[in-house]
Amino acid sequence: MNTTTLTTTRQPEELTFKKWLLNIFRAVKTVSKGMGITLKYVYGVKPVTIEYPEVREILPENSRSRLFNDAENCISCYQCAVACPVDCIYITATKRDKDAPKLKASNGNPIRLDLHQYTIDTALCCYCGLCTTVCPTECLTHTTDYEFAQYTLDSMKYDYLAPDIRAWRDRIVK
Repeated sequence: MNTTTLTTTRQPEELTFKKWLLNIFRAVKTVSKGMGITLKYVYGVKPVTIEYPEVREILPENSRSRLFNDAENCISCYQCAVACPVDCIYITATKRDKDAPKLKASNGNPIRLDLHQYTIDTALCCYCGLCTTVCPTECLTHTTDYEFAQYTLDSMKYDYLAPDIRAWRDRIVK
């Protein structure tokens, strides 16, 4: 079996002074065109970044960030805990005494249980909003607070009956 391979070698073109100048002209033209586009975006477009934390981004009203429970209006119905797909809401309540004064939520629903614990583990929360839609008194809401990073997972559990978190009410509930 006789096989012949054809190999053709191409001879390099001779570089003349005219071709050398043409290569330099093309290189300068290409680089200046690219730099023109770059400079147009560097100096011609307004900056899109904000100077965080001095300037904070304004989130839309329907954004789902930190959860807040207005414990004063919570009737302890457990609907939010039942609706939560990841079980991150912990509620403990006991039945009120019959001789205790009658309490009502802001929308008129009677408060029949004493709330002892209302904790949300935001490390588990998936911010789906199911808990806020089933709340009959609308005391559980998503706020526009988005700065609540912590160093440990235990720090991401918020007890909404604690005095420091109840103080958020003045800022959030309007």
